[in-house]
Amino acid sequence: MFTTRASARLLARTSLFAAAAFALSQPVLAQDAAQDAASSEDGGEIIVTAQKRAQSLSDVSLSVAAVGTEQLAANNTVNLEGLQALVPSISFGNDFNFAKLFIRGIGLSSSLPGVDPSVALHVDGVVVSLAQAQLGSMFDLERVEVLRGPQGTLYGRNATGGAVNLITAKPTDKLDGYVRQTLGGDAFLVQTDAAIGGPITEGVRARLAVQRIKRDGFGINEFTGNEIDNANQWSVRGHLQFLPTDKLSILLTGELHTENDRSLAVKFREVSFPGTTVPSLTALGQRTNADGSAASFAKNVRNLNTNYDPINDRKQYAFTGIMDYAASDTVALKSLTSYRNFRAIFFHDFDMSSYAGYPLAQTNAVRTSANHWQPVFENQFSQELQLNVDTDKLHAVFAGFYLKDHIRVENHIGFDVLTNTDPYRVQFDGKLDVETWAVFGNVTYDLTEQFSIKAGGRYSWEKRKIKNNSGIGTAATGFVLDPLQWDTSKTWDDFSPSLGVEFRPNDDVMAYFNWSRGFKSGTAEIGSRRSATAVTPFVNPEKVEAFEGGIKYSAGSLQTNLAVFYQKLKNGQFQRTFPIPNPPFFASALENAAESRAYGAEFELRWRPIDGLAIDASAAYLNSKFTKFFSKNPLNAALFGPGGASLPDEDLSGNATRMSPKWTLNFNPTYTADLSSGASVLFGTNVSYRSKQYHTEFNDDRMAADGYVLVDANVKYRHSDDRTSVNLWVRNLTNELVWAGSYAVATSRTIGGTLMPPRTYGVTLGYEF
Repeated sequence: MFTTRASARLLARTSLFAAAAFALSQPVLAQDAAQDAASSEDGGEIIVTAQKRAQSLSDVSLSVAAVGTEQLAANNTVNLEGLQALVPSISFGNDFNFAKLFIRGIGLSSSLPGVDPSVALHVDGVVVSLAQAQLGSMFDLERVEVLRGPQGTLYGRNATGGAVNLITAKPTDKLDGYVRQTLGGDAFLVQTDAAIGGPITEGVRARLAVQRIKRDGFGINEFTGNEIDNANQWSVRGHLQFLPTDKLSILLTGELHTENDRSLAVKFREVSFPGTTVPSLTALGQRTNADGSAASFAKNVRNLNTNYDPINDRKQYAFTGIMDYAASDTVALKSLTSYRNFRAIFFHDFDMSSYAGYPLAQTNAVRTSANHWQPVFENQFSQELQLNVDTDKLHAVFAGFYLKDHIRVENHIGFDVLTNTDPYRVQFDGKLDVETWAVFGNVTYDLTEQFSIKAGGRYSWEKRKIKNNSGIGTAATGFVLDPLQWDTSKTWDDFSPSLGVEFRPNDDVMAYFNWSRGFKSGTAEIGSRRSATAVTPFVNPEKVEAFEGGIKYSAGSLQTNLAVFYQKLKNGQFQRTFPIPNPPFFASALENAAESRAYGAEFELRWRPIDGLAIDASAAYLNSKFTKFFSKNPLNAALFGPGGASLPDEDLSGNATRMSPKWTLNFNPTYTADLSSGASVLFGTNVSYRSKQYHTEFNDDRMAADGYVLVDANVKYRHSDDRTSVNLWVRNLTNELVWAGSYAVATSRTIGGTLMPPRTYGVTLGYEF
């Protein structure tokens, strides 16, 4: 474990070392790091840094989508979930306060800390490794980049699905900023976004951005009367940039994000098995427990009826130092040093009912009332050094990467007492220490003006040490440790190569083909007991091999991108269900349980046919299925009867993978009308369609999201001073009910889930300077 103070010292020493190394380089021409990667909203060239160097989006031989700040602000997109409506082939699930990003059918299936996401999230080039810490940072952005497919060479060991890059707005050489005040209806919303930046003195710039979100709940707890799914968030980010010479930039960043509300509440979908509700009543009514008592579920699907309110209390902060040095016209050096700290407490009433006890005498006893209390603590330090070479023919990046991560988790699952005098508690505590380093390179060489070849590779080494403590306690027995405890470590290494070709028959067209491999690190779940026959807490790395071809066209007002792909996953890290001899008679644990394959196509269009009219559209087809997966089904009632332990596994080969809609379609036209006064009015809409997607590998309709269409719209008036604006917006216009995630709860025989937001609308008053 390492402390905040120790990490700060390490951050400072590393930064000084990198600065000294840069100072020894021969100074020539500089580049303004803040201007390297601007994006265009008006149909012009879009510059991205997806390959860790500034390129036009039409010149990047990868499947990349870029979303600019205006598009994010138009409909008040403030979190990762909103990207689904803007980018094809990306899906977002949310359960147990985890951000679960999926790209092309690959994502995170575990709901316990310690398992890294399969889609890497970076903020200004710095990885955010903990899934529970990925729900902040979506404010004051310059753009968002989404890289689809494995990105093992450039983005490392945990990018088998892809990568999402958040690029924040940086200080410039002019005073600029904005204030936006938003008021929303129904669930009353007050949101303030503000930023100011510019030069402080010669060679010093700064920027400060703040976001405050205060919103009423989308539902209530019918038992306590309190609102749920409300929002109470603060976000602050400060940049301080030093430009001591015209070739050296030092950017220091501090960021804070806090939430303290009752959001992300687990809702009741239905019961697991027939017969567990009163026959004469609906599932969303009342049920009789084994001891004859009754428990009520919420009557409205967006409400709860639990004897406890959910808790979402999180705080995270980060410090980052980025140094850019232009050693010559063709060589640049870069250092990224970062420390991140995450602290959170989450609480859910798993039985999702008002019942406060559990049955005493039952052949297959079910612990009806279950409550989950989970404190999570994380410290992360990372360092990356890059060497970029950009000549007439050679374009390359070489780098070294180091990361140290400490995660500590307490899982307390308690069962309330109503008629029983002996309370029952299960506790799974543990900590995980991660240390990893890697060296990588990616080279593109232009053989001719039309033909280029690419090659890359990344060698990664990783060590993980876990210590798990678990046990069961009652008033009579006290707390008894489970005999199966873990205090061990394991190391892995991997080489992930990539090859590719680019062909440009003319200035308007580029065709490419890529082959790559990626891997997701082996790990262990913190707080997972695993099966009684397990000999190690660790699972091995999952690996993916991918093939992708594409054609990009860009001429005048029209840009199109087409990509086709095929990929196969081996040693997939998935949850498997196994029987246990005592209530609740089954548990799940992460194993290298599955293999899958996926193929599909993605098409994107960006067209500006006439003055004022902008059309952005995309379509994606995905066929992602398991080729090997065996597991017991937690929704099979036979698992809990006599002989349930010997029930054979189900063969899930041919089933769709999680969060893998076959079709995703997005249509985003806008029209800007200029008024005679010099003002303008923008009319915009975004229509997105996603076909059915499953939240479980068993493809059970009770744990799925049916196909849906979401419609967002806005009308924005901009004053002739080009500074003042009024934006009327609505999201989910038709108020669709969409499940974002689902899961079976063993202790209460219920199916729970989280919901995407209902219809929201509001007005945003803005002033820019």
